[in-house]
Amino acid sequence: MDGPANRVHSDRVVSHVWSGPIPPGSLYHLAPGVLIASPGFCYLMASGSQSKPRAISIGMECVGLYGRRRDVRGFSDRGQLMTKSELAGYLKGAKGCYGFRNATRYLPYVLERSRSPMETCMVLVLTLPAREGGFGLPRPELNVTIRPRPEEFILSQRPQYEVDACWKRRRLVLEYNSYADHLSREALDRDAMKANSLRSLGWKVLVATRAQLDGDALTVLAHQVARGLGVKRPHPGTGERDRLLEELL
Repeated sequence: MDGPANRVHSDRVVSHVWSGPIPPGSLYHLAPGVLIASPGFCYLMASGSQSKPRAISIGMECVGLYGRRRDVRGFSDRGQLMTKSELAGYLKGAKGCYGFRNATRYLPYVLERSRSPMETCMVLVLTLPAREGGFGLPRPELNVTIRPRPEEFILSQRPQYEVDACWKRRRLVLEYNSYADHLSREALDRDAMKANSLRSLGWKVLVATRAQLDGDALTVLAHQVARGLGVKRPHPGTGERDRLLEELL
């Protein structure tokens, strides 16, 4: 299958050529005679051929809770394909392979459990270094559950809440509210009750929308997050910031 004539070409299938040994765990048997690349292999290949932000975003999709698709929403919900720990374990067997050095260097920026491409973009813009267009803020945990203590139940509408991005030590939450999923009457009611409950439990809550992930509005959001975390970080130039957004969006 090493000749161009033997490779499959279509709008949905892209052929790649790999030289050298294939790391263990790189291919899954989909059906007799059909193999597909594992998430770890996809990240390894991307780390060798894509920019740092693009490779990290692909890594976050591999360990995230969504998969991209070609429709209006742009992604579908799914379970985690692998954990970050499993991804790190895969890379140990890929030492010396194409993309290994970059994949290892980028891995600290890959965060687990992102639920959408926009959530991934939001987190990366806030946490990547300023020299790459990001704001260099501390990395949060994604889609974690907050539970009130028994004596706090009176302050909360529900026994637990899952939040998009969370800095537990600073008790700061950042939510990304898409227009598609958060504009119905039910969603507005749910979001208001969630924010009120979390604030009553002592959490600082910030909310981002698509309009806040662009231009000067993004810089303001980054300042708000930095203040909530009690940190100061260098900020990127507008050119670097906008180039990063262009790569990720």
